[in-house]
Amino acid sequence: MKKICLVLILAIFGYADAFRISDFEADVYSKVSQNSTKKIRVSLEILGDSVSENEAYVLDALNVIIGSFYAEDLLTSVGKEKFKQAFIKYAVKKHSVNLDEVLIISLKVVEKPEIDEIINAIRAKNLCTISDSHKETNSKKSNDIVISPELKDINQRPIDLNSIGEFGKDFGE
Repeated sequence: MKKICLVLILAIFGYADAFRISDFEADVYSKVSQNSTKKIRVSLEILGDSVSENEAYVLDALNVIIGSFYAEDLLTSVGKEKFKQAFIKYAVKKHSVNLDEVLIISLKVVEKPEIDEIINAIRAKNLCTISDSHKETNSKKSNDIVISPELKDINQRPIDLNSIGEFGKDFGE
């Protein structure tokens, strides 16, 4: 009897298709602070009939369902089981894709690095160099635009206000 059940199970899984999702990232809400999101990274292996052909539907179902959980709930074993059940039910109901099994390979919260950590990592890998081109130079080039000209270059003469006929009339004079 055990051998017959084993053969049946192997035959069923033999026809099943496997689809692996690696490093899927989604923003989910956190219970800790109001209107705060955390980035979740998950890797899954999905077994089911014609899963590879319906890849877009599977990814859509994953995106919808993972967004309906809190980050802290997804990290518990009960939350993971509820996530699997909801994912399978949603894929069948919405897209008619039969998922036999959902296996969670990894699931973790991605911490947002600080800007100083990013800058130090870039400098450590020598991906950028600090150049002197950003320093201000006093030499003028022919194609430079002069914003504040030197006063000796300007031809200034006084304006004769009497020559302007309408001058001062807007002030009631």
